[in-house]
Amino acid sequence: MININFFSNRINQKDKQRKTDAKFFHISTYVLIGITLIMVAIFAFKFYNTLQINNTNQKIKDYRETILGQENVELNYLIFVNKIKVISEIYQKRSNKQEAMEFFAQAFADKADIIGMNYQEDQGGLILQLNSDNIFELEEVNEILDSVDLRQQYQNIEKSALTRTEKGNYKLTLKLELKNND
Repeated sequence: MININFFSNRINQKDKQRKTDAKFFHISTYVLIGITLIMVAIFAFKFYNTLQINNTNQKIKDYRETILGQENVELNYLIFVNKIKVISEIYQKRSNKQEAMEFFAQAFADKADIIGMNYQEDQGGLILQLNSDNIFELEEVNEILDSVDLRQQYQNIEKSALTRTEKGNYKLTLKLELKNND
């Protein structure tokens, strides 16, 4: 039998079409909502990252300004440390010179007088001029200079310029290398 009710067929087709359109509408709505949520999430993520980068850049700028502000303090500190180092070296050299003077003054107490001293800063040496009243005291001075105790303290001692004055005194020049405490 052939159904001749066109109106009823048309209504059925429209209902099917409406249901299909409703399904597509729901699906497209869900897809649109999903895409919108993803775009909002991406925008929020980008906004958050931009804020973090700006905060980090500001911190870097602040740290750089702080470091540059402290540059003078650091420079002054380095200058101070170098001055202390130089003063320490000068004091050490002076201490070595004084130590040598005391040592030789005690070693030659009754035998010779130290009548002159010259400090050679560039070579780290000391030149002493000794005066002995007679040849016997000069002989004792030579024995002291050649002794093992003195040579342990000062290995490099050069004797030079032995002269005799008109009064009969003997002058001897000693060149010695000071100890380095490096």
